[in-house]
Amino acid sequence: MGHPWLQVGLGGAVLGGLYLLGVNRNLLYLSMLFSAAVVMSALLRRWWAAMLGLVACAYLACVPAPVPDLGPLYPAPRDIPGAERMWVRAIGKGETWTYQFTVGDLVGHSEGAAPAGYLYIDGRNLSGLVIGVQGRTLVGAGFCSKKSGLDHVAIPLGNDTANTLEVTLRGMPQSTPRIFHGPEVHGFDVYSDAVWLEFTRNEDRMIYHAKRAVAPR
Repeated sequence: MGHPWLQVGLGGAVLGGLYLLGVNRNLLYLSMLFSAAVVMSALLRRWWAAMLGLVACAYLACVPAPVPDLGPLYPAPRDIPGAERMWVRAIGKGETWTYQFTVGDLVGHSEGAAPAGYLYIDGRNLSGLVIGVQGRTLVGAGFCSKKSGLDHVAIPLGNDTANTLEVTLRGMPQSTPRIFHGPEVHGFDVYSDAVWLEFTRNEDRMIYHAKRAVAPR
């Protein structure tokens, strides 16, 4: 392992293989791990140290870990002046934000119990958010709680989930809801809003994101 380029190639092959096998499809996270492997290839010359670093990168790419609330170290400012403009985007007056989720026939092709589905939204001032989902019009105040200093909306979807699910968001006349910037990445797609669907069944969890389309109301 005295050749840095051999270490870089081996690290790229391992992480690329994990992507192709579907173990981890988050290219942003994998690129961060590959960057760490490149740095280690320049610093670690002993074969056992290089292999240990590569095994650590592969482990981080394969094994999910619960991340607790980091308190003051949480990367999104909560009550710092100016945070409203930095980490959230307001739904403009007269705007309707639309999200088209393609989830497939989760209910019709489920083995055993149908997965429990929820629509989740993070942001601020979400009590004044008007939400359209599956033909229903709901107000955020009835589903809103606090999570990590942000408003968190959780709406059960029931068992009538269609192949394609449309969600619309708009603000009430005297309210300006602000949607938190979503950090999610899938492949080369970055989803800008913390608006997502989550389905769980036993130990399985399926998460779906969609990009925002903005139209005047």
